[in-house]
Amino acid sequence: MTIETNSQFGFLSELYAEDFPTACLLPEYPSSNSDETFFQNKTKYLIHDPFPPPPRELLKTLGPHHLMCGWGRQIEIVSEMAPPSILLDHWKAVFGADGVPKWRSFDASDRDSKYIPLFPHQSVPPQQQVLDPVVNYALHSKEVIEKIDCPQAKVFDSVTPPCIVKLSHGYAGLGNFLIQNESDEAEMRKQLTQYGDETVLVINSIIENIVGDFGVQFYLRSDGSIVWLGFTEQHFDSNKKWCGGTFSSELQQQLLPELCKMIEPAGKYLYECGYVGVVGIDILQDASNNMFLVDVNPRLTGITPFLMASRIFAREGLNEGIYQASCRFKGSFSQLVSEADSIKNARVLVHSAFESDRDGDITTICHLSVTTESQDRNQQVLQKILQP
Repeated sequence: MTIETNSQFGFLSELYAEDFPTACLLPEYPSSNSDETFFQNKTKYLIHDPFPPPPRELLKTLGPHHLMCGWGRQIEIVSEMAPPSILLDHWKAVFGADGVPKWRSFDASDRDSKYIPLFPHQSVPPQQQVLDPVVNYALHSKEVIEKIDCPQAKVFDSVTPPCIVKLSHGYAGLGNFLIQNESDEAEMRKQLTQYGDETVLVINSIIENIVGDFGVQFYLRSDGSIVWLGFTEQHFDSNKKWCGGTFSSELQQQLLPELCKMIEPAGKYLYECGYVGVVGIDILQDASNNMFLVDVNPRLTGITPFLMASRIFAREGLNEGIYQASCRFKGSFSQLVSEADSIKNARVLVHSAFESDRDGDITTICHLSVTTESQDRNQQVLQKILQP
């Protein structure tokens, strides 16, 4: 398959506009256990979102708004909650007017629009989703990984410690269980009761001596060609939940030849299934420099906006970036944006945010990235902004 490695597009919507010129991006995840959203998958296309369900602010603002960051204007965006003007003004200051999305409110009575979803939706008619939701749901299953012809972890028929157990339709590290012993398995079984008896498990061997964890992204065109977008090194918190990542311009071309060995078969399989759009694949590297495919996400992922912004900032000579999800700033939304805009010789980007007011103590929960000439400088800036 053809892989374009030097594409100079500006914003991601430019690629989607070539394949879906009249469609709209729908940057909202459905929920199978929350009543805080119109987009509910209660009986079809079940998604393994967490228990208790995500808070409304996370589900309706923090998540959807950050996928609008740096999207561009070629494809409209629809959602239930509008991005606040302070955020749009901030993005305009960072990217220019061309980087500010065209947003409109989602209208459930609209039967003419076509949507580019993150995940198949039960509440949106199938004919209004650019990919058949039945096919899309199958492609979002962890069972797809085994069908791609490239090195990967072994798949077990039953839980065999030590191993990794994944719920078929979890995301962002949710629904992954590290099983080292019988006690771990018992705890997992207890948690699985929340999801129902029909939950599909994918059980993998553990890859040892990991030295690299890469979130690789590419765009799969309708003609089967591939546009290389880049990769980030992924970060996970103490609970193994994904929480952000780093970008290095220098490493992009350095690792490209090895990563293409994974990108090509993944792209080939998804193309044969009819998928078009952004694809995120997770790849582990061990101490012997062997690469292993461990996840396939046919959608925009949590790291996509950071990666797209990093491409733009690298053209300005800022080659190192860090992204931190769901961090806390002690102060208001406007104070956060003012702080971000005030820092010199750096690109501090607020991807999305919302305020939390507890007895007059205002905290802003945000997705935040910092891009400078070095990771040391990035950490200094982050600490300055997020100081206790």
